[in-house]
Amino acid sequence: MITFRLLFSRRYWWQTLIVLLAMAVMAGLGQWQLARLEQRRAANGELLAKLQTEALVITGGSLAESPDALEDRLALVTGEYDFARQIAVQGQFSQEAPGYWLLTPLRIAGSGNAILVNRGWIPAAAGETGEWAAYDETPAQPLRGYLQRSRKMPDGSTSALPADVVKGWWRVDIEAIQSQMPYPLLPVALQVAPDESRGRNELPQRVPVDFDLSEGSHMIYALQWYAFALIAGAIYVVVLRRRETATAEKE
Repeated sequence: MITFRLLFSRRYWWQTLIVLLAMAVMAGLGQWQLARLEQRRAANGELLAKLQTEALVITGGSLAESPDALEDRLALVTGEYDFARQIAVQGQFSQEAPGYWLLTPLRIAGSGNAILVNRGWIPAAAGETGEWAAYDETPAQPLRGYLQRSRKMPDGSTSALPADVVKGWWRVDIEAIQSQMPYPLLPVALQVAPDESRGRNELPQRVPVDFDLSEGSHMIYALQWYAFALIAGAIYVVVLRRRETATAEKE
């Protein structure tokens, strides 16, 4: 039988210490995963509350909250599209087909400001600006969609102006796009919500916002780390017991 005194005897104390440290690290990783789970649940709660909030009416004035706080918020806005100044964001796919997101400024009614509207996906083959008139449409009044914050460079800086300022964009970086617009843009963009009355493959294809309310795999990972810690301790005790038994038999 393995006793506490044997585990911390002169012969085994350093091995026991290593195993205990390893078990502590694994248990700590399990606790970290549980903390991540709580953070995920809190974020899901905030998103769910946001989705259940009444639609925000965009008037063109100052926004009541920061762009980050307004992310994924349902919004309504009235205005007219400025097709002459629409742009495309590269590297977008629909059912593995390459294409663009077509972004069109919407001149907000009763305001001198505008908001960028992601009207949806168009195929790369039909991406020449001269062909975009085929995608012109009259916006619903009011237009309904979900607010999205500006997307910066990975390091947080503003995107450099591309050589082709109409089709050369890789992200919806509103601050950079503002430089080629003659009127102020709101610091958020509107992603038009899919409409059931509209054909699924009708162009531009509306881009659904991906609302992920799952809890991820944090609980599974936490249980795995706790199990690893217990298994490590059990294996150490078994190995120690066999070693002591073999030593006793030799004596």
